[in-house]
Amino acid sequence: MSTTKEFDSLKRKVYLAYHQDGILDLVAGSVVLGFGLNMLTDNIVFLMIGWLAMMLYVLIKQRVTIPRFGYVRFESQKKTVQKAWVSVGIGVLFVLFFLTLNIFVSRRPTSPEMQAWIQRYHMVPLSAMLFGLPALAAAIFLGLKRFYLYALLAVGLPLLGALANIETYIPIVATGAVMITFGIVLLASFLQKYPLNAEGEDANG
Repeated sequence: MSTTKEFDSLKRKVYLAYHQDGILDLVAGSVVLGFGLNMLTDNIVFLMIGWLAMMLYVLIKQRVTIPRFGYVRFESQKKTVQKAWVSVGIGVLFVLFFLTLNIFVSRRPTSPEMQAWIQRYHMVPLSAMLFGLPALAAAIFLGLKRFYLYALLAVGLPLLGALANIETYIPIVATGAVMITFGIVLLASFLQKYPLNAEGEDANG
């Protein structure tokens, strides 16, 4: 039992250190910011940039983090891939659930007041499902406390925006900007703390 607890504690510490490079923040922030800019401009290119950042996440980690920090595998590659597909499946289900709910609500006869209320507050549950829940999952399972802040912003800012009756894209853009700012600061600190030598290896040994 003691050995298991020590292993779990070591695992959490490694995961925490492994994600102090800010890359996950930059990728997640790019997705959120791209979503907000797409709302502003109605240009799908911004959405594609966000999804491209997600697809490049592993490549960036291999180029930036692993040469400096090393690589430790706690689980088999097969199990890791299975978990990744489960995570993707859950995300897809959330999106499909929201789209189905949105279609159901939009087709129901409602009063003009209710339609106005739905239009005003629709971004709150959407942002919570698309951005808040993934951020909360990262905070819980990876131990990244700053993602609690991101989850709070993903819900709180759209709610405040709806109460203040401001454009719905503004809270989303603001949330993405905060995440990217954190990511830039963390990445700059990580690169300074773990410089590479001429051979492309960690200069600190």
